[in-house]
Amino acid sequence: MARPKVPLISKRKALEVALDIIDNEGIDALSIRRLAEGLKVNGASLYHHFENKEEIIVGAAKLALDDVRTPQTHDEPWRVWILRNNRSLREAFRKHPDLVPVMLRRRPLRIGEAQMDATVVRLEEENVPTGAIAPMLEALELYAIGSALHEAGGGASDEPAHDAETVPNLARAFDERALSADEIFDMVCEKIIDTVVLKTIERGGTPATTAAPAPTRRSRATKASA
Repeated sequence: MARPKVPLISKRKALEVALDIIDNEGIDALSIRRLAEGLKVNGASLYHHFENKEEIIVGAAKLALDDVRTPQTHDEPWRVWILRNNRSLREAFRKHPDLVPVMLRRRPLRIGEAQMDATVVRLEEENVPTGAIAPMLEALELYAIGSALHEAGGGASDEPAHDAETVPNLARAFDERALSADEIFDMVCEKIIDTVVLKTIERGGTPATTAAPAPTRRSRATKASA
């Protein structure tokens, strides 16, 4: 059957269904044919929006990260929104564990690249040492992935963590834990941020005074008169 001249479905709707298939059936179950079935359209309709299955998977990964955004204003301290974004990142990995391998290929796939670029600018505007930014973001992302996979594997379920009959002391320690998984996550993320920034400053990194220059620079005449 020929490709329709007018798209029968929106790109976002297709990605929403693709994400649902990945979550419920696994990433290997996703195909052009399976997605077309889920959308109740002919497979040719999907080629209005996507070149191939890989592009659909990348789009689904980007959709899963929709809540991880760089703020557009300076209304709150940078540590607050960085922690909130990392919670959102962890939640995305918890909801969509099959996409973790895709997210580990973020750089070559350019997933979230523009958002990360905006984050660098915003952090520099908040006087975060430039040398601390990449290590901090990488460490936070790695911890979010590890925490999400631990929970996806049942590490934070409501079921007893250990058999009280075979390992009574370990079971008691887990039953009487003083901190929740969410509290531990926030505490560790805060430590990552503070440690990376402090270590960067100790090694000679200084707080940024301005953000990275915009593509259009001032003219020489303007600079001379400043």
